[in-house]
Amino acid sequence: MTKIIYEKDLPLTEDVVCTIGNFDGFHKGHKEILHILKEEAQKSKKKSMVITFYPHPKKVLQKDSSHCNITNIETRNFLLTKEGIDYLLVIKFDENFYKKNPEEFLEYLHEKVRCKKLVVGHDWKFGYKKKGDIEFAKKFGKKIGLEVMEIPPITKEGKRISSTIIRKFLKEGNVEKASKYLGRQFFICGKVVSGDKRGREIGFPTINIQPPEDFCLRKGVYVGYVIIKNKKFPAVINYGNRPTVDGEKVFIEAHLLEPVKEKIEEKFIQVYFLKFLREEKKFPNIEMLKEQINKDIKNAKEVLESVK
Repeated sequence: MTKIIYEKDLPLTEDVVCTIGNFDGFHKGHKEILHILKEEAQKSKKKSMVITFYPHPKKVLQKDSSHCNITNIETRNFLLTKEGIDYLLVIKFDENFYKKNPEEFLEYLHEKVRCKKLVVGHDWKFGYKKKGDIEFAKKFGKKIGLEVMEIPPITKEGKRISSTIIRKFLKEGNVEKASKYLGRQFFICGKVVSGDKRGREIGFPTINIQPPEDFCLRKGVYVGYVIIKNKKFPAVINYGNRPTVDGEKVFIEAHLLEPVKEKIEEKFIQVYFLKFLREEKKFPNIEMLKEQINKDIKNAKEVLESVK
């Protein structure tokens, strides 16, 4: 299990090989970097570490209200654990941190984080106003004993793989294309939370999780599945605020198409999105909503049958 640590847990008691980035998309490019990171850590008999930021730097530096999140910390930690990474360091990205100049930033990695080798992309920029680049990192790193390893760009279909293009697909509801660029099925991890039981009242009980803040996904109804304790359950999934029942809070709600016997309250689950079915819509009454949900279930079963 990847151990999540914060600045209060620094300095570490051991040296690490690290990489740094938001890893929001956790796409094929990220996986390649992690593969190299793990190899380098094993060669030097050190632990591996991913360093990420919260909130996303764009939110702080550019006040970018359009920026959205592909994953949350729980999803990243789940994926890092699958990749065999030892540590996830979450740094609070605030004014105190982003005003570090390039020298201070690299010294912080070397002294506080105890990073002895840094694995980063060829276009990595860092420090106040992004004044530091890969060449500066290599030169200054030599002075302080921090080795810097440069990774060339990773492409798919002639395009560089980036979280930006994946966000575009998700905003369109095109989870199939997003999944191709991710190199994995698009999903989100979350802790089961109590809803207002409206689904149960109308005959369609749901499992609910809280989506990440500014979740990068078109609101609407999807076909997918839910993993509970390593068991897979087909589902119709709604992401939105349920306009027919005057819902104000935004939830991810999954109506399972097969019964589940396990107790799931307070458990962490994974919700996978396979295909967009329709827009979220306000219906004149509950009966028309129920009729539409039955159609959604029928359509979802047809999709699930076609991908078997």
